[in-house]
Amino acid sequence: MVSFEGIEMAVVTFQEKDVTAGVPVAMDSDGTVKNAGSGAALVGLALNVRGGCAAVQVKGYAQLPYTGTAPALGWSRLTADGSGGVTAASSGGREYLVVQVDSDNKTVGLFL
Repeated sequence: MVSFEGIEMAVVTFQEKDVTAGVPVAMDSDGTVKNAGSGAALVGLALNVRGGCAAVQVKGYAQLPYTGTAPALGWSRLTADGSGGVTAASSGGREYLVVQVDSDNKTVGLFL
């Protein structure tokens, strides 16, 4: 089995505004992130939240739930879906390298 876990992973500490661990985040204000709303461009994935700060994975492999049509493998444009995952987008967001799509569990493996 192939594993992409931990490849070039980078984590940055931001101040947080009502962030939930395990969900994608977007910028809120200078140095502050929030849970990514529908259509937002992702900063990364909140790994941990404590004491007004959030540890956010900004680079490396991540696995997230998706809604709507399954993202295409390869370079695929994604945005936040507003409910803790991502969705394929024709505009907005940005392109991510999608390396795994599990249509049964509605998850996508991608490089941030």
